[in-house]
Amino acid sequence: MATCKAAVFVGANKPLAIQEFPIPALEDGATLVRMEMAAVCGTDVHAAHYAASPFPVIFGHENVGVIAEMNGGPTHDVLGQPLQPGDRIIFRSAACGKCFNCSVGESCQHSRPYGMMRCDEPPHLRGGFGQYLYLDPDPWILRVPDEMSTERALLSVVGNHTLLNGIERIGGVDPGATVVVQGAGPIGMGALIQAKVAGAGRGIVIGAPSSRLELARAMGADETIDIGELREPAARVERVRELTGGRGADLVMECSGGSTAFQEGLEMARYAGKFLVVGQWTDYGPQPINPSLVTRKSLRLNGVFSGAPRHIIRSLQVMQSAVRYPVERLITHRFPLDRVNDDFAAHERLEAMIPVILPNQ
Repeated sequence: MATCKAAVFVGANKPLAIQEFPIPALEDGATLVRMEMAAVCGTDVHAAHYAASPFPVIFGHENVGVIAEMNGGPTHDVLGQPLQPGDRIIFRSAACGKCFNCSVGESCQHSRPYGMMRCDEPPHLRGGFGQYLYLDPDPWILRVPDEMSTERALLSVVGNHTLLNGIERIGGVDPGATVVVQGAGPIGMGALIQAKVAGAGRGIVIGAPSSRLELARAMGADETIDIGELREPAARVERVRELTGGRGADLVMECSGGSTAFQEGLEMARYAGKFLVVGQWTDYGPQPINPSLVTRKSLRLNGVFSGAPRHIIRSLQVMQSAVRYPVERLITHRFPLDRVNDDFAAHERLEAMIPVILPNQ
């Protein structure tokens, strides 16, 4: 029986282990994907240190792969484009279409995300950090246009689809608006790119290190604020006020996950402005927050987690037709599968903006 390799999370604070798995025979309707590129997400890095994370798991939920084999699976993608072996694809588990979330047009509450399932039972190959990935019958597949780079296609599911969802929820970006992005990581870059595409006139990015702020400027940032230089929250708030004529930003998008960022964002938004919260995934416990700012400033406040299938479609289309920034530069580190732990280390040390695994190189 043919086999392949995958990097497996085997427990908190342990290196990912390269293990060998059988390449399974396909059940009716299933698809085998040969992995081309998988991003190391901050969620993966956090999970690798979290004692309650289930294991064993093959991480990798931001993926681009190539159809290797089909067994009566879908003949067309979600846009009606024909599918065949050799096509590059973005994919996810199919929605059930019956739960409450599906009924109101949100992400299915019963979906089982690839890259987050246990791999100790067949067909094992459930994440992008492997040479192959097994798609269950009736998968959700979006074909990558032939003329699009794999890097650009991957970036459509790294931050950008989530921010499309968030901007939709917050009521859009007003033409010419001043937007502050808290955080200069992959989510922050997605916020900046999508805000600019949506019509923002001015983008201000807050973060560190300087290499990330340099990339932010290449992605359209008009000003940057280095938290290594302005270490106190009050100083960062004051700098935003200076840059906005004392009013504050039309839209603030919190993409850092920092423990003080929520309160800072409330203070940075102008009267009747908008505040989108994306980065507060890590539970720090109770934080000092002044909720009266929401009322006294008549703020519109929204949170967002990930995106629905429609946002992935839109994100890929926007990347192809509207994003003119050199987004490929955001992928700063590339490693073969057997160096997956080096990729994680580069992410944790903030040396990498978006590190990726090339499972078949």
